[in-house]
Amino acid sequence: MKFKVNMVLKYLKNRFVITFLSIGLIIGIWSIYVQYNNDGIITGKVVDETGKGIPNATVIIVEELSGGIQEPLTTRTDGKGNFTFKDIDYIEFIISAKKSGYTASDKIRYHLYFKRENFKIPKPLVLKKGS
Repeated sequence: MKFKVNMVLKYLKNRFVITFLSIGLIIGIWSIYVQYNNDGIITGKVVDETGKGIPNATVIIVEELSGGIQEPLTTRTDGKGNFTFKDIDYIEFIISAKKSGYTASDKIRYHLYFKRENFKIPKPLVLKKGS
């Protein structure tokens, strides 16, 4: 029995086996991640300079393709300034926000790893008081 255990351990120490097992493990983990994060939900927040959420602001998202820019999609923020887009299958997009009485936010470009990736905008879109 000890001989078989030593043979198995020797086999597993082989760098080629370890390399292929590692690659297989990485592919498996990535597949599981993609399977649970492919709803196409993009969320974020719109705030003023003080960090307070801005209700009823318009958020614009547009896919950027090598052939040009496509038709934009829009949504409105809720009472706390949060917004959600659903069923978005973009890889690269530009997002911005606007509301009357405020200057429009900067246009920010994001690049995702795969289509329909769930994504939370890491920094809020900031609107400044003005026209």
